[in-house]
Amino acid sequence: MVSQYYDWDRFKNIYLEDSFVLDIEESEDQLSFVLEIVLTEGHPLHSPKNENEQHCYKEGKIVFRKLKEIRWIRRNIRPYIDADGSKDYGNIDVFKLSAEGYHLEGDWGEVIINSSEPEVVWA
Repeated sequence: MVSQYYDWDRFKNIYLEDSFVLDIEESEDQLSFVLEIVLTEGHPLHSPKNENEQHCYKEGKIVFRKLKEIRWIRRNIRPYIDADGSKDYGNIDVFKLSAEGYHLEGDWGEVIINSSEPEVVWA
């Protein structure tokens, strides 16, 4: 059975499709996606959006610990440069759990991760 991130309690009221991947940190026992995360109105950390922004954003990480396997299907390490000079790697367009593991993909690449349950850590 496949489940989507927005159905999991830890990811309620987070909208990853418009969140920005700022970095991907990979070590022997952990993989983290550093993000500007979109918070919807039901999230406890939500605040009114800035005048020049489309959503309420908060910096945080999605952290995968106790890694058993990371399988990169494709990888793109070239950032996008925004008009203000800031860099990002696009969005997380897919984040689901299947029999293979956690499957994530976006402009930055595609990866399948076998690990403990991912968590959001706020900056």
